[in-house]
Parts: sequence; C-alpha cells; structure tokens
Amino acid sequence: MHLYLPRSTRAVGITAKHQRAAGAADPHRVGSVEPRWPTRTTDMIDRAKLPEAAATQQISAAPLDVTVTAGTAGMIAHNRQPVPVYAAAGSTPIAWLPPQMFGAETRLPIIDQQPGWVRVLLPSRPNGSTGWITTRGLEFAHTPHEIRVHRRSGRLQLFTSGRRAGTWRVRVGAAPTATPMGRTFLLATPAEQSCPPWIPLGLHSSASPPCTRSPGLVAIHRWLDMPDEESRCPACIHVPADTFEVLAAMPRGSLVRIYR
Repeated sequence: MHLYLPRSTRAVGITAKHQRAAGAADPHRVGSVEPRWPTRTTDMIDRAKLPEAAATQQISAAPLDVTVTAGTAGMIAHNRQPVPVYAAAGSTPIAWLPPQMFGAETRLPIIDQQPGWVRVLLPSRPNGSTGWITTRGLEFAHTPHEIRVHRRSGRLQLFTSGRRAGTWRVRVGAAPTATPMGRTFLLATPAEQSCPPWIPLGLHSSASPPCTRSPGLVAIHRWLDMPDEESRCPACIHVPADTFEVLAAMPRGSLVRIYR
C-alpha cells in the first residue's frame, strides 16, 4: 500500500532492550506536520453533536473492516487535536477522534489511503470499526512490528519487517467466550495502566467483564499476575511474563491480527 505521507515520517521500534534483536531504531519517535485543523466555532458545535470514537462508544455508522486478515504498511497516525471521523473521504462526519485515550496519545493503524486522507482502525464498537480522517495536522509513524495470534493452536507470533522474530504459547478465550477474530491494534501500553499491568486492544467482547477500565475491552495479560484473572477475563489473551515484556515494548498502534 503506497501512502501519500510527509517526508518527515520516521520509523518507530520497541524499547532499547529489544532494538538489537528486532533491528529497530529510534523508538517511539514520529514525523510530524504542524496542526492546521480549523478551530472554528462551527467545528466545536459539530463535535458536540457527534459521538466520540473511543473504546467506550458505539459508532454504528462506521464502515467495517472487510479485509480482516490483511496486513498493513506499518503506518500509524496520531491526531494532535480532536478531528472529525468520516465514513468516506469528504463525506459527512460520523464521529470525532480524541487526541488521547487511556491517558496516552491516540495512535491508530492506517489501512487505506487517498490523497489528503487516511483510513484507520478505530477502537470503538462494533469490532472492525474504521473511519477516514484528513491528513491535515496528523503525525505519522512507521513500525516494522506486527503481532499475530492463532486461537486454534494457542500461539502468538511477533513479526518484524515481515520476518518472524518470536513465537510463544499463549491462552486465549474458547467458545462460548472466544477471543474475537480480526484486525486490531495495541491501544495503549502497560506504563499507562494500573497494576497489575495489561495491554488494551482496540477489540471488544461481551464475554469480558470489566477487568480493564472499559467493560468488554479485550486486553493482553500476564497469566501469573492474578490466580483468577483468566476466569474474570475469559475473552482476553494471557501470555507468559517474558512474552508480556516484549509486547509491552511495542509502540502503540501496532497491528494485531487474530486468526481462527
């Protein structure tokens, strides 16, 4: 996927401890474009009438992701101020996107593009929600990392620059509380969460009680943190402590693909 993005786009990687193994450099740094989104009164009024594209909200008008097992170019978008979200480029706004979620900058994977526009995965309900946002005032980053979860085999794989960098045994939800399939992303990092740490995904399940700050939000947990954690969070992904440490170092917005 070719993207019409600024030349200042930079690569982001995982923390220094894992850079050598993953071949990443300059972690969590992004290229930027000065914000130029208008701040007219009419924009504020429009946002007041629109739902927030947050993990706690339902955006029924959002187009769904139809290529749920496809990869991306590794591009991530961050809006430095609230921006409208559209069902199609240049159409009527359906929601607005906050610049922060869970106390951290909103960073979303880009799955499609048109000149002046990018389509991103949203953390809101229903699963697979997407939206178009204008590229004006956005920051862009690139990550070579992608997480793949295979429910049937109970394996999690980390890919860096298209090559497998690690494979681990994990536990996922099984029927009737199965971990949802599809494309999602790392919504925040453990440093921004309470103890015990967990990594929220932009994914939801009615089977998950409020084991995160957002009821039904699916997350990645260390399976030894709490003895009853898996029973409280049946649709979440539970990983060994060393795996959690690696995933915790991944940049926000990194793609997660969950297969059958």
